[in-house]
Amino acid sequence: MLCEWISSLPVVGRIQWAVADNRRSSTRHTVSIPTKVTIDGAAREHTMVNLSLGGALIAGVKLAMGKRIHVVFSIPTAEEPIDIGATVRWADDHGIGLQFDSMRARDTWALNEYFKQL
Repeated sequence: MLCEWISSLPVVGRIQWAVADNRRSSTRHTVSIPTKVTIDGAAREHTMVNLSLGGALIAGVKLAMGKRIHVVFSIPTAEEPIDIGATVRWADDHGIGLQFDSMRARDTWALNEYFKQL
């Protein structure tokens, strides 16, 4: 899904995406995880299409850069859902790129274990 989206971008868009990807401090992993996104107190279900220790890409929602939101999602290596605040760092017609707030140690461990399985 993400690869299809990248290929659909004009060449300039692909270059910009690749440049942005190179600035990340954590590797992004392609996923498809149901995610509850809470915006201004209203919760909606969306799909997370990539994930790293530092953030995620959520498909099907468009918000302004800098918007504060809250996300909750589950992964097999975590006993409880990961529940974390985030800031929208970019948005386009396909979704939003998030930067997570500080993550709890147990969530960081669970994500690292999950990434080993991908």
